[in-house]
This record gives sequence, C-alpha cells and structure tokens, in this order.
Amino acid sequence: MPSAERRHEAHVHPAAPGCLVLRVLLFGLALFGFGMWYVLQLRLVAGLDHRLALRVAGIHTALAADADIDTVARLRQELAEFAGEVPDGTLVQLRAPSGALIQSSARQPVFSADFSEGTYHTVQADARSYRITVAPLDTAGERYQALVAVPLHEVEAVMQAFRALLFLMVPAVLIMASLGGYWLSSRALRPVDQITTAAASIGVRDLSRRICVPQTGDELQRMAEVWNAMLERLEASVQRIRQFTADASHELRTPLALIRTTAELALRRDGAPEDYRQSLRDINTEVAHMTELTESLLCLARSDAPGSGMTFVPTDLTGLVRSVLDEYARLATEKELRLSSGTNSHPVIAMVDGAAIRRLLLILLDNAVRHTPPGGAITISVLEQGHAAVLTVEDTGEGISCEVLPHIFERFYRADPARSGRSGFGLGLSIAQAIARAHGAEIAVVSTPGAGARFAVSVGR
Repeated sequence: MPSAERRHEAHVHPAAPGCLVLRVLLFGLALFGFGMWYVLQLRLVAGLDHRLALRVAGIHTALAADADIDTVARLRQELAEFAGEVPDGTLVQLRAPSGALIQSSARQPVFSADFSEGTYHTVQADARSYRITVAPLDTAGERYQALVAVPLHEVEAVMQAFRALLFLMVPAVLIMASLGGYWLSSRALRPVDQITTAAASIGVRDLSRRICVPQTGDELQRMAEVWNAMLERLEASVQRIRQFTADASHELRTPLALIRTTAELALRRDGAPEDYRQSLRDINTEVAHMTELTESLLCLARSDAPGSGMTFVPTDLTGLVRSVLDEYARLATEKELRLSSGTNSHPVIAMVDGAAIRRLLLILLDNAVRHTPPGGAITISVLEQGHAAVLTVEDTGEGISCEVLPHIFERFYRADPARSGRSGFGLGLSIAQAIARAHGAEIAVVSTPGAGARFAVSVGR
C-alpha cells in the first residue's frame, strides 16, 4: 500500500507552457509574414517607380532626337511610336499648357492632372490599378506635362500568390513547430518529471533513497545533486532525532522502573516507618535524577529551536570565572584536586549571555573534576585575544582517546570504557557546545590520552 507521502505524485506536463509557446510562435509567424509581405510590396513598387523614371527619361530622349515635331498630331504620333516600342504596357499622356490632353492611344484611360511633378502615385482607372508619375517635358518650343503610367497587375499577381503562400505555410509551420516543440519539450522535461516523481515518492521512512543524477552537466544534474544533498541532510537530522528519542527513552525508563518497583514493594508489605522513609528517599533520588535529565533535554530543545532566548549584554568574564572557582573550591578540595585560575586581575568584558556562559564553564569544570584523578590539577582562565575573549578549562586527567574525541559532543555519548561507570547522562558537553554555537563559537578540544585535556571557546567582545 503506498504511503501518504506517495499519494500525490507530481508530473511535469508541457501542455501549459506549450500553449504559451504556441501563442508566441503564432504571433511571431504572423509578424514575420506581415513584414515579408510589406517589404516585398515596397520592393516591387520601388521597381515600378524606377521603370517609370526610365520611361520619362526615354520620352525626353525620343522627343529631343526628333526636331520635326511641330504639330499636335506629330507629337501624338511620336508618343504612339514610343509606347509601341515599350512592351510592358506603359501608358503616356501629355497635357499642353492650355490643358489640352494628348494621348498615345485613344483607348487608354484618362488620368487626372491633379498630381505634383516628380511624385509617384497609385491610382484606379477603368477598374485597374496603375502606378503613375508626372514630369515636365519641353519640346517644340512648348512646355508640356508628361504623365507616365504602368499597370500594377503583375505586382498584384505576385502579392496575391505570396499571400496565398503565407496562408498555406504559416499553419503548416505552426503545426510542424507544435509537434516538434511538444516532442522536444517532452524529451527535455522527462528527466524533470522523473526527478519530481522520485522526490515525491521519498518519505520519512525511506530517506536513504536517492534521486538518479543525470550526467548532463546542466541545471538538471545540479538540481538532482542538490536534492540528494538535501535528502542526505534530512536523513542525518532524522537519524539524530531518532537516536536522541531512543536514548532519552532509555535514560528515562530506568529511573521510572526504579520508582515503580520501590513504590510497589512499599505497598505490598508492612514495614517500619524507617523502611517507608528509605523508599521515599530512593524515589526522591530518582525523581531528582529525572528532573535533571528533563532540564537538560529542555535546554537542548531550546538550543535547537530558532532563537535561543539568550540576552547578550556586556559581561565581566573575569568575575564570572572567579565565581565558578569559588563554587567548585570545596568539591575540588574533597577530590584532592588543585583548582587554580590563569585569569588576569583586570576585567575582561564580552558581549555574552552571562547565565549561559556560567553554565558552559560549570559543565566543562564538572567534566574536568570527574575525569581527573586525586592529586591532579585543573586550571580555568580567560584571556584577551584581539577582539575576542578565550575561556579555557584545562586538566591533567585521563585525557581522551583519538577514537572517542570526535564523538564527545554527541548527545548521550558515553562510549569511553574508562567513563562508563561514572554518573551523568552524556548531555553536558552537548549542552556546552550548543551554548558556544549560540554565541557564534565552537568548543575546541586538545587532548592526549593520559596527559589531560584542554577545552577552549572564543567569544566576541
């Protein structure tokens, strides 16, 4: 049965982005087609204008070469001969200064005279389109206005054929691009779909699974690698939570069992008042043990939560070290230990949470006292180093082996055989490290087995 995490598998479909791509493609093709159509029309019309200019120059040349033009009939004859020599349907008409119209053929359409000289226009005449230009013409001692026209049917035919081609090609290109784009997008997004499906199928119970990394050298490979790195971090975090829960349950189970057993024995038999008092003392001892463990667990939980709730104020670390030494002086005497301070007499001020740093020093000092045999020495000091203050707890005790040293800050870690029979939950150093990290620092440890250990933490001033 698939788990709840696997019920909603995400699939990547190219349909939604594909519609947008098709719209953009259609707009691009339409814009391209319109641009091509417009440019082609301009080029064809420009070619006609060039031909008209050549025809005007030809009329000038033809009439200038004939000096016998002295009548309108002779001029009309020359125009007819010129028009006959041009096979592209060029039409020519002249207007005399008086406004009289002179045409090369009586069958050609009559064009208006309301055009400026040297300009080009498209006009309609006899249900047909013409491109015309008007130019001055001097011949036979008179100044005429020459109008030359060329029919646009060839240009219109070319434009109509090109428009039909566009109407056929644009849908064909759109269909081909759609099919090709769908195939390419499906192929390109298939690894994303696989990665998303694999990520959606991974639940809390199977964080050891990893996403297959495509060796493409692009964003897909980096995305898969980032997913795997995130899964690795999640797996490590969940594993720590599980281990923490199991260890806490184990630590709480023993005192609870002792309390229950002691209470059941006291209830089953009648005894002297002293026996009941002893049972209550045993229960009280175990309750104190559980209370201490619970407070340690709450401290770690608060340190893991965003915002540690600490208040950073200027604190005299020198005075703090002295108060910790005074608190442990009697215990050190009972343990036959030499407890000393390497702190300067002048105050060392740092921006810290005083209560938290005090607890950190107490944990390190307690750890040193418990692991230093009688006759040993413990030194606690605070020194100034630039913009930092370094707190140090050093002992001459049993030291820490190389195998154990990387694990001493792990929660509930008590794997050292030399320490297995001693009191404690294995949470003290974890709490101390959490306090140091809340101050933006780490506890550095230097130890040689049999020659003691040195714990140092640097906090900002």
